[in-house]
Amino acid sequence: MRYKLSDCVTIISGGTPKKSQESYWNGNIPWITVKDFNGKYVSTTTDSITLEGLKHSSANLTEDQDILISARGTVGKVLMVGAGYTFNQSIYCLRADRSVLVPDYLFYWLEKNVSLVKQGTHGSVFETITKDTFNHLTIDLPDLKEQHQIAHKLSMFDRKINLNEQINDNLAA
Repeated sequence: MRYKLSDCVTIISGGTPKKSQESYWNGNIPWITVKDFNGKYVSTTTDSITLEGLKHSSANLTEDQDILISARGTVGKVLMVGAGYTFNQSIYCLRADRSVLVPDYLFYWLEKNVSLVKQGTHGSVFETITKDTFNHLTIDLPDLKEQHQIAHKLSMFDRKINLNEQINDNLAA
């Protein structure tokens, strides 16, 4: 079945607590920026914020299997996260409507179709996507069972690639 992407995800904007307010930073809530995108899952974040920083900013917390996509500058990098992360305003969070869309399937679809996302960029200084960009993207969705099967097979390849990279790193060391 064909959907507008915006009809099968909730789009959540990120935010940044005031940098000048020291009590908002170096807490226990991981805060993601584009420089933290490296692979399918986030491993570490450069920065973290406090609960006070979360409460006094437009930052939002992720839920398990949310997809983050970079929206400004380096457009189209994709990351899957667990619950409890925050992210800056150069990133959108896409929360799948699980009645029609498997989060892992969405991750792989976005990776494969990043060129479609980039076609929706605006801006003269930095390429930028907006929430409206997702209204113009259409996604063909097989039934949930088939989405799970496709995502599972692709995840197996990811695990093997990661294992090979770890082996190569160990051999290089």
